[in-house]
Amino acid sequence: MQPGFWLVVSFVMAGLVGMVASRLLPAHASRWVNMGRWVLIPYLGLLVGGLSPRLLGLSDIDWVAGLGLGVGLIFAIWLLLALVRATLHREVRAEETTADAKIPLARALLEEIVWAGALEFHWVFLRGAVWELLLTLPTPPEVPNYWSIWLASALALPEIFVRHKSTYQRFVFGLLLITTAILFFYTRNFFLCWMLHASAVLLISQRGATPDTVTSQNPV
Repeated sequence: MQPGFWLVVSFVMAGLVGMVASRLLPAHASRWVNMGRWVLIPYLGLLVGGLSPRLLGLSDIDWVAGLGLGVGLIFAIWLLLALVRATLHREVRAEETTADAKIPLARALLEEIVWAGALEFHWVFLRGAVWELLLTLPTPPEVPNYWSIWLASALALPEIFVRHKSTYQRFVFGLLLITTAILFFYTRNFFLCWMLHASAVLLISQRGATPDTVTSQNPV
């Protein structure tokens, strides 16, 4: 099965989850359904050979070349998010008061890391699938990996705006989408992108409340 098929399946499932699961299931359960969708569809595509693990950044990784850039981007994003959080302090504090603070800290941190990995896996799936589709064109673009990350970002951006309601959340996840796309372009390493994504989510969360949990009052 071609990568285009798995992209269509992903978008169809996104619509079904948005219309059905988020309205019939509790917010926390709906959140886990979304995480399952992000992971299961690319996994099935990899399992049947419809997706390339190399183009998804899961194999043939050059850790020596990518680690320096990855660590540098992580620190740069930490600094930028700290400045943004300080600037939008009032809005963030107001949102955090709606979060469930009763979740044990260790469990909340683990959920944040798993959640970041699932979302990042979905993003690298979009990048890898679009990349592979570009390679099948009669005349592929000169730099297919460059075009694939931005086309994939354009596909992922609407979900960010639908799922997150505040300017702060949209900015944070839009920034994560762009920075992990840049990191992926230079390193083609899912694990470094996950490290960047998870560390940023942990930085901006407080009292065990993730940015996604904050919006669970009105899930999409």
